[in-house]
Amino acid sequence: MYESKTVNVYEQLAQLSEAKRIELLTRILVRIPSVNGTAGEVDIAEVIEGIFRSFPIFQVHPQWVWTQKLPGDALGRENVFAFLPKPGAHDTVIYHAHFDTVGVADFGSLKTAAFTPDELATYFQSYTQDADIQKDAQSKDWLFGRGALDMKSGDAVHINNILYFSEHPKEQQGNLLFMGNCVEENDHSGVINAIGELMRLKLKYQLNYTVAINTDFISPKFENDTQKYIYYGAAGKVLTCFYIKGEETHVGNTYGGIDSTLVASAINLLVNNNPDLVEDIPNEEILPSSCLMLRDQKDFYNVQTAKTTYMYFNTFTYQRPAYQIMAQMKQAVQERCDQLTADMDTLEKNYQRGLQVPLTKQTRHLAVYTYQEYIQHLNRQGVATSKLIKAFVHEHGDMAKRQIGFELINYLDQAANDTTPKVVLFIAPPFCPHNYVAEHTKIYQDLQTMTAQCATTDQFVLKKFFPFLSDSSYFAISESEAEIQKLALNFPLMAQLYPLPYPQIRALAIPAVDIGVYGKGAHTWKERSISLTVLGYCPI
Repeated sequence: MYESKTVNVYEQLAQLSEAKRIELLTRILVRIPSVNGTAGEVDIAEVIEGIFRSFPIFQVHPQWVWTQKLPGDALGRENVFAFLPKPGAHDTVIYHAHFDTVGVADFGSLKTAAFTPDELATYFQSYTQDADIQKDAQSKDWLFGRGALDMKSGDAVHINNILYFSEHPKEQQGNLLFMGNCVEENDHSGVINAIGELMRLKLKYQLNYTVAINTDFISPKFENDTQKYIYYGAAGKVLTCFYIKGEETHVGNTYGGIDSTLVASAINLLVNNNPDLVEDIPNEEILPSSCLMLRDQKDFYNVQTAKTTYMYFNTFTYQRPAYQIMAQMKQAVQERCDQLTADMDTLEKNYQRGLQVPLTKQTRHLAVYTYQEYIQHLNRQGVATSKLIKAFVHEHGDMAKRQIGFELINYLDQAANDTTPKVVLFIAPPFCPHNYVAEHTKIYQDLQTMTAQCATTDQFVLKKFFPFLSDSSYFAISESEAEIQKLALNFPLMAQLYPLPYPQIRALAIPAVDIGVYGKGAHTWKERSISLTVLGYCPI
């Protein structure tokens, strides 16, 4: 059961210390099951709006709190804004955070307790299978539950910062804008739609957005790591997809074709967790690609090998343009597929020698294309690709965002009656641009000063790239317009599927940093954040 919008949360907060206020706010928010793609995202936006409206400053100025509906959203989800102006000021700090969470299937039999911190704490106090989490639970310094770390504790910090400065106006040096976003955990459509609202406010009130502060979580990077990190940049992300078409055959003649699942396996072994296919940036946590889906397209059992297989990877970007990473991956996949077909030829010949039959003279070949190259290939064959793509969109325009690219390529392949085995590499949503704060800027210098002033017993270290995906990707973009256009050539239906407001993002160009709440186990059933009573709290 979640808190009613009419509950006066301020009455509960007024008597508490700053750290205890943040704990209470976190508990209130964790109790709301705001799993991405559910009505809980609507509920939590209503609660956050209600919390702000209970504050005395917003009782006097109710127009400073408002919501923004996502256009066309079936659930009616909203972003939440709260504005705390400083008379005569134009410089504005954005406090931004998301309030949706991932699901709770990983909690298993504890699923009903996923949003109940105290019940989980009691459970983990006697949980002997993980000494670290048992120790944390017994210390009573940690708050458990889905969203406790990612990132309702971060929401709570921002909400309390707004309350703190409303109570201490002489300490407020400029305008403060809270922005709580829905739909972060998959397509980032909350923050993408909020960009237009930020532009509207900028123009209406002549705001100068000096920095956007995200409170997405920070965690240990390795066992027994006690370091705390602050990030002054956001990694980007492309969803690198592979349409794989083999040559089907009966399992009684297994060498007579090319099994698309074997090709997919080879690509997976090449790309998945391969550090050779990532950027080299000293002293930064640069993560390799991870496979998020691998699925053959047989819809029933038979003894024919799978003709087509679909797969995609989460691929991070940091400083290099995304289109260059695509080119690198395409070359590596081409080399691996050439080796695979050569190995298959060798295996078949060895098999035939064992049977003492004539050796097969055919040589297998797998064509590897980017989407742009495949379209060019079809055009050279006289295929009217533009006309076919329009027909496909008319017939299948409502298909899922991450499925439609595969089905478009399959549609073109069938229309062209192209039976040759192939791999087509392309991009699907979401696309997160990368950005970072330059070290010669005032923002970077301010970060250094702030970490020194707010340091308690912990020493903070500045790192360039937040190692997880973040809404901060959409406040600025490092890639040029020409580089984005090159990426778009390999992103089927990009304008329809993922229309980012590039001109507004470039015009805003807001430096974004992450100063997160410390915790462990994000996106797992052991998720927990540490009490700020223990860690220390400093309003920023």
